[in-house]
Amino acid sequence: MAIYNETDKTKWTKDGRHWYFMCYKKDFNGINKKYKSKKYLKKTEAEEAERLFLMKRDNPTHQEFTLISKDYFRELFTTRKDSTVYTYLNAYKNNIEPYFKTFYINDINVQTINNWKDTVQKNKFSIRYLNKMYNILKGIFDFAMKNYGLQSNPVVISGRFKEKNDKVVKDEEKIRYITYEQFQQFISVIDDLMWKTFFTFLYYTGMRKGEVLALTWNDINFNNDTIAVNKTIYYKLKNNASITSTKNHENRKIKMSKTLKDQLLIYKKEIMKYSDYSNNWFVFGCSRFLAPTSIDRYKNYYFELAGLEPITIHEFRHSHVSLLINEYIKSGQTDTSKFFLMMSERMGHTIQVMQNTYMHLFPTVQDQIVDLLNKL
Repeated sequence: MAIYNETDKTKWTKDGRHWYFMCYKKDFNGINKKYKSKKYLKKTEAEEAERLFLMKRDNPTHQEFTLISKDYFRELFTTRKDSTVYTYLNAYKNNIEPYFKTFYINDINVQTINNWKDTVQKNKFSIRYLNKMYNILKGIFDFAMKNYGLQSNPVVISGRFKEKNDKVVKDEEKIRYITYEQFQQFISVIDDLMWKTFFTFLYYTGMRKGEVLALTWNDINFNNDTIAVNKTIYYKLKNNASITSTKNHENRKIKMSKTLKDQLLIYKKEIMKYSDYSNNWFVFGCSRFLAPTSIDRYKNYYFELAGLEPITIHEFRHSHVSLLINEYIKSGQTDTSKFFLMMSERMGHTIQVMQNTYMHLFPTVQDQIVDLLNKL
């Protein structure tokens, strides 16, 4: 059992991997066969892979929880979007690994899982985030059952997190947004053309932050007033980012309002003054997309300047829907099913998600019901 360095560079992989390990393992007939691993970029990677391989071979169940977790995430990167796996990794590093890092996986029982659940619940996480962590931990144990011979999954036996039914949630706590008047107050204090256009874009499209940052000028068609949404940017660590498909893997087109189109044309006219301008440039950031830290810094600065309580970038998305609901009601429309059908494609959400999130913003539905009762 040893680590080898492939000296013949013609046998290296295209991305430069050349370290590997060799050892023996029994086949299905119990006969020892020589096993040669795939190649790795670094010697340390090959060493860790060998260690995991030997543990699986020699003692599959008595393994450190953290090592099995590493193996689980390594496989997850081959089957899931990188952006999804990194969000899982972040939750794992912050709230799962610190508790279980001293355990061997076969020593973790239902009581251990229950104790962990009690610990993380003290952080006042949302029920949605708690069950996201539950799914990650469940996935690690499922992986151990499949690959390490673990006999049962104590996470499943313990069960999902449950929210108390007696919790009172006010409508204003479900989602936060700014009104049209508040947006006008906010946008009026912005004197930088790029930031004014950026925040106008968020408010009048309701697009996700990553989708906006990934846009290039090729995605905007001023002839038919459409914006092609076919990619997003996700951040691994700080400003280390990649471009991938949209959240739900579906492309869509968004129609621009006259206000947004006029603002974009003014902004593009200035951008095109650069000698190296290209339609392949990002709409916001030119040759390099904007950093999230810069976005939050300027957002908070302008909200403070406007004398308003700041909202998150995602809450511009809520603000867009709220704006359209108000205008829909003002126009005399009351068919909520029709509204959510139209909005689901624009927002890149299912109709059910749209209804669950925004239905309470339709107060006139109750008014019509009361009118019927008053006629009795």
